[in-house]
Amino acid sequence: MADFDDMFDDFSVDMGDFEVKRVQKFDRMWRIGEGGSVSTGVTLHENLIYFASANFNIYCVNPENGDLVWRFKTEGVIAAGIPKIADGIVYSGSYDRSMYALNAKTGELIWKFTAGDKIGSAAALSDDKVYFGCKDQNVYALDGKTGELIWKFRTYDCIMSEPLVVGKRLFIGSYDRNFYCIDKETGNLLWKIETQAEVHNDNVFLHKDGVVYFGSFDSYLRAADVESGTLLWKTKLGNYGIGTGAVECGDMILQSTRDGILYALDAEGKVLWKFSTREEDVLGVPCIHDGKIIVGSCGDYHLHCVDFEGNKLWSFRALQFLYERSVLVENMLIFPSWDCHVYSIDINSQRVVWKFKADGSPAYVPPPHEAFEFQTTVSSGEVEEVTRKTYEFELTEGDQNTSEYKSDITYQGGTTYREKGKYQIDSKEEAF
Repeated sequence: MADFDDMFDDFSVDMGDFEVKRVQKFDRMWRIGEGGSVSTGVTLHENLIYFASANFNIYCVNPENGDLVWRFKTEGVIAAGIPKIADGIVYSGSYDRSMYALNAKTGELIWKFTAGDKIGSAAALSDDKVYFGCKDQNVYALDGKTGELIWKFRTYDCIMSEPLVVGKRLFIGSYDRNFYCIDKETGNLLWKIETQAEVHNDNVFLHKDGVVYFGSFDSYLRAADVESGTLLWKTKLGNYGIGTGAVECGDMILQSTRDGILYALDAEGKVLWKFSTREEDVLGVPCIHDGKIIVGSCGDYHLHCVDFEGNKLWSFRALQFLYERSVLVENMLIFPSWDCHVYSIDINSQRVVWKFKADGSPAYVPPPHEAFEFQTTVSSGEVEEVTRKTYEFELTEGDQNTSEYKSDITYQGGTTYREKGKYQIDSKEEAF
């Protein structure tokens, strides 16, 4: 497999400055292909685990041995965050435009609600209601028992954001660059904060001590007062955007980025430490288990375990992306991978206890940084023609030999020459 470090040798020119610039809107997650990749996090409920796959299926599995209890097939790819469960009902959305409610014990369909487009994030459950966002730009509120529509709230672009409910408030992000606070009973807007790029989160936003924390593809983590919407602070983390929610870890806030870095911050937004994998990696949702931080990687295919000071303890390698949320059952750490497996390993020895295989080969997913280009600036001269380089990635030995195991990643490197003192970034220009 090609190494990222080798790629960046092509850009090792004598640089006066360096910039990662947005060249297109982020929409890659809507273009995921069909396959057996386990594309959601794992939910533990009453001694059973639940997850879903890009092969259209929602699964229920015994966490002790990995045996299948039931599965339910939808009519589309599922990349909709983690299945949610309340009062014996499993809720999961699908790219077939439907939100499903299933019996948690049997997998029997209770109801389904058809929205206007793909559902690409998990639901929030509160007071017998189901809340979720949709590619059709709407936030929906449904009756959890019947699936009947209660209200919907329209944003100005598609939504791939797991909602957060705090009291009577519902928080959600949109690709229209806004973070919204909505009255969960009426669907009326209470306040919103505008960012400079899409607000996308693959796990629920963090709420702590009256403050809500949210990231954006403008690479800023922001903190806002829950009641008033007053922006308290913002901290820039990396260059390729933030696509996961922050996680509480004692007095710290953990935030992973699409640059291969896990940051630990204090409540004022100051970086305390950071843990890095490889350059240009994408880190997944951090989880806290047994006094340890567990985070997956889409670049080196490792599940990394670090302590609360950012020191690496161990890692476990799969054959494809490790991104979504894990659960701990006694001493077994259970987590999904894009290589079509759910793994159960001993958290102390990292020995594999069992593996569950979802039907199919890994699903196609577009390159992680296709919306960005590299630009460098030196002291004087004229604009050079933009160059493109394409790199083909092959899976490691042991992967199946199908075309779905390959992806072409195109890096666009532009070298811009300007006069000294005239280099300036326009944040609005960079937003899309």
